[in-house]
Amino acid sequence: MTTIGITAARRGFDPAPGVVVNVLCRIPRADRYVTGGAWGGDAFIGEWLYANRPEAVHWVIVPANRYQADPWWENYLPRRPGMTAIGRIEMPPGSSYASRNAAIVARSDALYGFPEWPEDDPRSRRSGTWQTLRMARAAGNLTEWACVQPPYQGQIERWPART
Repeated sequence: MTTIGITAARRGFDPAPGVVVNVLCRIPRADRYVTGGAWGGDAFIGEWLYANRPEAVHWVIVPANRYQADPWWENYLPRRPGMTAIGRIEMPPGSSYASRNAAIVARSDALYGFPEWPEDDPRSRRSGTWQTLRMARAAGNLTEWACVQPPYQGQIERWPART
């Protein structure tokens, strides 16, 4: 079974849905998709994947601190035959966002990311999205990233696996 993880910024999706959807359309079909459960990019991408890849299993890894979580997945039941409900993995009490990010990477064969800014931009220094991308790079499963802010810089870091 192939699992694709996706991480995304909470801000910056208003001007960039076309950029994000363009990359999402290129992501190979997988048996499972794992997203992070925060508002903004995680919610946008989770809903898009659920609507456009209904045959797959969808998991949301919910941080213990629900302050920035978007419970969009709670109202999703299978809408047509063949669709699955969305599974939820709750991080243990007291765990950090870094733990949640590591869980996304650990459960993924390939990881795609949508940071707000490029990695070398000072605004990315404390980015949880870049933290996840760096973890995936170290694990050898970072596949592609694309910024959601102009100039929409991006990079394929390893060739996407075809399933």
